[in-house]
Amino acid sequence: MKKVLITSKAFGSQLDMDHRKQLIKYFQENGWQLIWNSADRAMSASDIINADAEHALDAIVVYSSSDEINGEVFACCRNLKVVSRHGVGIENIDTMAAQQAGVQIKTTAEMPGHETVADLTFALMLSLARKVNVIDSQLRVNNWYRPISSDVWGKTLGILGLGRIGKAVVKRAKGFGMNILVHTGHPDLEYFAKNEITLCSKDECIARADFLTLHCSLNEATKGLIGAREFSLMKPTAYLINTARAGLVNQRELLAAIKNKQIAGVATDVFDIEPVVDDPLIKENLDSVIATSHVGSYTFDSIRRMDFLVAENIVRAVS
Repeated sequence: MKKVLITSKAFGSQLDMDHRKQLIKYFQENGWQLIWNSADRAMSASDIINADAEHALDAIVVYSSSDEINGEVFACCRNLKVVSRHGVGIENIDTMAAQQAGVQIKTTAEMPGHETVADLTFALMLSLARKVNVIDSQLRVNNWYRPISSDVWGKTLGILGLGRIGKAVVKRAKGFGMNILVHTGHPDLEYFAKNEITLCSKDECIARADFLTLHCSLNEATKGLIGAREFSLMKPTAYLINTARAGLVNQRELLAAIKNKQIAGVATDVFDIEPVVDDPLIKENLDSVIATSHVGSYTFDSIRRMDFLVAENIVRAVS
């Protein structure tokens, strides 16, 4: 049988055991044996190479952006034919080395998960503005806390990056009567005109936004896209929302901006190291910070579709 390494034992288990059994059955019926990562952490390159030495892997399911799929993996895993990413981010995969080794890279970009991530983006935006996290925590300790909060309706939304998720956020923002500013390197002028969106520079987008949300991919050009200079441009009443990638924001300078009240707050679903342990942004226990555990696409419908698409990508690639 062909061998596929699953880099997380959580794969297929979030919904129910019947779903997991269906996934395993699908692989097995198509001639695949599953090799599981038994550890409660992402896999390093050496972990993967060791697994290959024992099993001669034909495929890898990459479950986390913290899994290390570098050039050494492609050099050592000589039988490898396809890497299937559970999600769309491939910044942790050396795509050039994969191409040189003749290994296909597959993602779940074709599924409609962008709507799910856009939902969370708006949930975080509303929670920040209306101080939902703070009020909830106070009520739980019998404190009848009624802070004055901020509107979302009619405010200015700045969006950096306008792919599928960014456009899904635009649809929601229009329902809130927001003034929408966008900075993107690939503007669709017809789309901008049709949706009454303002195309502007990065600095203008940042400076004018009441809410700034990030929806660009992480690469060498976008790493550290938001840092001390950008925080100095933001309104002190503005909020930052990041459901994309942690590397887009300088995390040390973000924490400084929050503590110095350069911005009003931040909501993030992504971290430099996942799963998160002792992350400074969380450890400070600041009311102006809302953190979620990379759950942008974690809904019942989205996970079910994504799990099977990951498996189908492997079966189709190695027939």
